[in-house]
Amino acid sequence: MNAIRVVSIGDLVTDLVTEIPHLPAAAGQHQVASKVQLEPGGAGNFLIAGARLGMAMTALGTVGDDWSGQALLAALQAEGVDTRSVSTQGTTTTVVSLVAADGGGHVFLGAYGQGAEVPLLPVWSAAVASAQALIGWGYTLHETRVRAAMLAGMAQARQQGLPVFFDPGPFFASAEPAYQQAALERTSVLLLTDEELPSVSPQGGSEEARVNALLARGLSGVVVKRGPHGCSIFTAQERADHPGFAVPVVDTSAAGDSFAAALIFGWLSGWPLARTAAFANAMGAAKVQKMGSGRQVPTRAEVDAVLLGHS
Repeated sequence: MNAIRVVSIGDLVTDLVTEIPHLPAAAGQHQVASKVQLEPGGAGNFLIAGARLGMAMTALGTVGDDWSGQALLAALQAEGVDTRSVSTQGTTTTVVSLVAADGGGHVFLGAYGQGAEVPLLPVWSAAVASAQALIGWGYTLHETRVRAAMLAGMAQARQQGLPVFFDPGPFFASAEPAYQQAALERTSVLLLTDEELPSVSPQGGSEEARVNALLARGLSGVVVKRGPHGCSIFTAQERADHPGFAVPVVDTSAAGDSFAAALIFGWLSGWPLARTAAFANAMGAAKVQKMGSGRQVPTRAEVDAVLLGHS
């Protein structure tokens, strides 16, 4: 059986994960980091998680012609992600992730990479043509050099009849309205948190009313993530809810990206919505028990252990 082929476009990020005793980190109050790791972040979490589930993952986007970009590509390649079509120029989007060892959460400090705008290259278009699904990212609406290419790739995928997944993320509301509209028009399945829902469906009303308004625009599905309280998957015909899994939380970074990989795996495998919701929640639960991002996303065995432990 051929592997499911998924293309991710944009949001290629290098994370400098720094584990410190506690947050906040106050000026003049020095802390000794217990761990510093250089890891793929952003879409890299998703790409590695998908590869570990057995999908054929292709990265499209731009990284810098610098040590950070080289390290990012090397880490993705080592995990089996196809990075051959990634454009290299300018600088790499880099995030310093401060993670509290005492369980006090994390803080992201980042800067978008800079460089010349890259169109939807022929090799990128060919990758989309050979895929079974594409995912775009709200963060990429702020990546000026690859934003138009992501929207063009999403449009191509929809024209081909492929499912186009889109994760708006927390910065969607600050993107230019024209880009917000263009991304939503090209989306078939929306993945977002309950906190992000009002920024994507702002007409007011209950959660159900906001979701129904999105489905009425032609979406095939809306996935609402609720953190430790699980998730809900909505389609025009069905709703599936899963309460999540009670697990010890070490670090929530990369949990949403890991969740997305598992959700897409179940969706493209044709699983019932209830099974897909449980599997995606198990992926997220497996991740939050581990510190860091990138290569710290779960393995399939770790996801299965969550499911077995709560059966």
